[in-house]
Amino acid sequence: MKKRIAIQDLRPGMYIAGMDQSWFQTPFLRHKWLVKRDDEITLLRSYGVQDVFIDTEKGCDVTAASSVQESSSTQASSDESLSPPHLDLGPNPEDIESARLLRAEAISTLDLFFSQMEAPSPQHLLEVRDVVSTILDGLLEHQAAMVSLIQMRRFDASLATHGVDAGVLAMAIGQENSCDPSHLKLLGLAAMVHDIGQLRLPLNLLRKIQPYSPQDHQLIQVHCDMGEAILNQFPDFPQESKQMVLQHHERLDGSGYPKGLQGNEISELTQILSIADTYDAQISGRCSQPPVPPARALSELYRAAVAGQYSSSLVQRLIHLLGVYPIGSLVRLNTGEQAVVIWVHSHSRMTPTIKLLKDAEGQPYEEQEIIDLSSQANNETARSIQESIDPYDAGWDITKILDSLW
Repeated sequence: MKKRIAIQDLRPGMYIAGMDQSWFQTPFLRHKWLVKRDDEITLLRSYGVQDVFIDTEKGCDVTAASSVQESSSTQASSDESLSPPHLDLGPNPEDIESARLLRAEAISTLDLFFSQMEAPSPQHLLEVRDVVSTILDGLLEHQAAMVSLIQMRRFDASLATHGVDAGVLAMAIGQENSCDPSHLKLLGLAAMVHDIGQLRLPLNLLRKIQPYSPQDHQLIQVHCDMGEAILNQFPDFPQESKQMVLQHHERLDGSGYPKGLQGNEISELTQILSIADTYDAQISGRCSQPPVPPARALSELYRAAVAGQYSSSLVQRLIHLLGVYPIGSLVRLNTGEQAVVIWVHSHSRMTPTIKLLKDAEGQPYEEQEIIDLSSQANNETARSIQESIDPYDAGWDITKILDSLW
């Protein structure tokens, strides 16, 4: 049960489920956590928090908190030192389902926001900020599942879906890069609406499946300026986020648009958004381009970084996050077998969990065995990934395979 209490009644052992201040107006990475130390409460006071909401099902109630206050700090530090590191040996079904619900709610809210642009209001912006808050909380609790859902989705190039998934990736890269919490909020907000200018483009252009002509490219490039113009209707929209929306197609070597900026003229946060946007657009198929397999999309991003378009270190953050062979990658093993990557371990990015599809002679397995390449038994054939394969050329529907698992 959730209960509103005064800050002076907050004690270690209570679970904070919300505050009396907007998430965007505080420096805290999340507004939901179990309080373990008195200095956390002192920090809340210092930022003007007067009331908080506690969840008595996840932590102590007001009457029970005093009995655990003295031992909570000692117990917390003891638990942290004794608990073993978590190894994600496979997808947790509860995490996947929680992430799926969070993503669906975020997409629905963002889709509604885009539909209201004919008569925008400050309330609409608050709703998108709540989406950013929800997604970031989800990343903190279910990062692997949240990022994995992006790899599972195919052939969904809608504006809201792309905004949410680019936001998840951008904030995840930002976390990997140790970005400040306040910067993550600005980055997430920009990522959610970075293509909002496309609402002002002709639908027949956005739905076009043939390659763009030079004239089409000129028209599509206008969406950056149009996005800035739309966001100017919101006086409270952060200038830093607005700048990211305007510049998310700029490239370090000056080959981008709309201004042809170079190097340090492009902020690090904008570079993160550019990488997340490019990767998600490639794997989902946007702007008349067919979907690209995840491993190839990463490879192309890396080559573009080497060529000077993107920050190599930030692209490597994405690779570290997803693995060299992301979820959904069709691969050929050293044994000649074909398999699909179904999970990437945080502790072992090069040895994911796979599902065998075909034997060395190219015959489909009747029983598709699941193998964790990071923990193979000594008496088993030592399998390793040799290369990635294009699933479309090989005739596999990766989405169906993943959906059957999760």
